[in-house]
Amino acid sequence: MNPLYVSAHSQLKASQNVKVLQQGSSVLVRVIADKGGGQYEGSVAGVRVRLTSKNPLKAGDTFTATVNLNNGKIEITPKSESGISLLADKVIIEAQSQNQLQKLLAEIGLPPDQINSHIALQMKQLAMKLDADVIRKLHALSIRFAGKEKKAAELLTILKDKGIELSQAQLLEFLNLLENDAEAGEKEQTPALKIINHKNGWIFLPYEIIEGSQNEKIGRGIIRLLIGDDKKLSKLNFNVLINNNEYLFNLDFENKKCKKVRCNFPVKDSQKEKLLALLAKKLIGSGAPIIIFAEKSELEGSGCESEEFFEVGGRV
Repeated sequence: MNPLYVSAHSQLKASQNVKVLQQGSSVLVRVIADKGGGQYEGSVAGVRVRLTSKNPLKAGDTFTATVNLNNGKIEITPKSESGISLLADKVIIEAQSQNQLQKLLAEIGLPPDQINSHIALQMKQLAMKLDADVIRKLHALSIRFAGKEKKAAELLTILKDKGIELSQAQLLEFLNLLENDAEAGEKEQTPALKIINHKNGWIFLPYEIIEGSQNEKIGRGIIRLLIGDDKKLSKLNFNVLINNNEYLFNLDFENKKCKKVRCNFPVKDSQKEKLLALLAKKLIGSGAPIIIFAEKSELEGSGCESEEFFEVGGRV
């Protein structure tokens, strides 16, 4: 079978919202024009692309395809009912670098600073559209929280996704809770916590570890669950602060099985592989997920810093 090659060539306009591709979502592929010599103009998920094929296509050909995330790439598989026999394989969409994320922000009319980048990554994780006006508003609210701007940006984006508005005092109270500044009794009575956990999306569960015989608190942390509209768990993040050391874990789920674990904890470089192997052995019964030692900054909070944006390229 002859391959069909695809590459993006359009620029985003400042007013244009950006479509986020997610696992299992459907996209529309359309042939726009025949440019001759096996070259075609088309679109994938609304992004203008060039198509190259040794087999003939014609303007107006359309088909739907399913998105699958696979090791840092997006595979787009045409659905069988499309009737496009040529496209039996997959379109591969490569991940963009952080520099390209900054370029994307600039193309939609936003300064590519750290806060805007973090908001964009959080929106990507939550499958929100990258609306420039929304990002500007979230940025303006975030900078009111001196020293906590990045964490505020993440929380405000999560609240936007849930359709929840909190006062500045409630937001500050919740940010302090996330930083473990609140005592156990205060956590249980935090109104903001009850409001936020009332809707699907990110759910926050603060906890403490108590040593039984002495009834002494020896550790603490927060379990974060990302629950979709389908009521299914897609991510579970948790941190453990114990003996002045912090252990962070981000777990990705698909069809009720853990597919990937990213972790960070105090360990010598020479011991990392051994400890990851031991952890993998413990998790064999959970579906033998991929286990990765990641930077702490990628795992903190919602873990959205590990999200990737994608550009069309590759072949079918």
